[in-house]
Amino acid sequence: MRLFLAALLLAGSAALAADPPAAPAVSPTANAHLAAAIRLYQKLDLDAALAELQLAEAAAKESQDDTVQVLIYRGLIFSETGKLSEGTDQFKRALAIRPWAEVPAETSPRIAKTFADARRSLWGMASVKPPQKRVAPPVVQPVAPPAAGVADPPPAVPAPSDDKK
Repeated sequence: MRLFLAALLLAGSAALAADPPAAPAVSPTANAHLAAAIRLYQKLDLDAALAELQLAEAAAKESQDDTVQVLIYRGLIFSETGKLSEGTDQFKRALAIRPWAEVPAETSPRIAKTFADARRSLWGMASVKPPQKRVAPPVVQPVAPPAAGVADPPPAVPAPSDDKK
């Protein structure tokens, strides 16, 4: 088992050196603990990432985006450590807040399926699109009727042209 984990870690570090992952999608108002937890998760330091997520959750009380991210990453960690029930619970909590939430793109297919199953059990479908922002229809200004006693101007008459032969 240790040999397998060592090989997995070595392969992962080689892949990271070849193509560093894109920066995680964290809201601009994200707290430092959440950003640290995501970095630790990507480095596979799951215990430290859980500790940072605990601090991030306390700091994310005012931000639904941050709270959803905390719950998703906690669910990812629980799922990767074999605590599938706890991971599913975290995913469901995140999806109850934001039904269109997604796991990071680099998530393993097995865990992505667990996430989709959690969404299906909660919402009855595997994917949910975010709500579209409604754009108010343009307001048409009514044309005021002409004042009493004022006549409409005569229609424009084209000037005669000298092109006749």
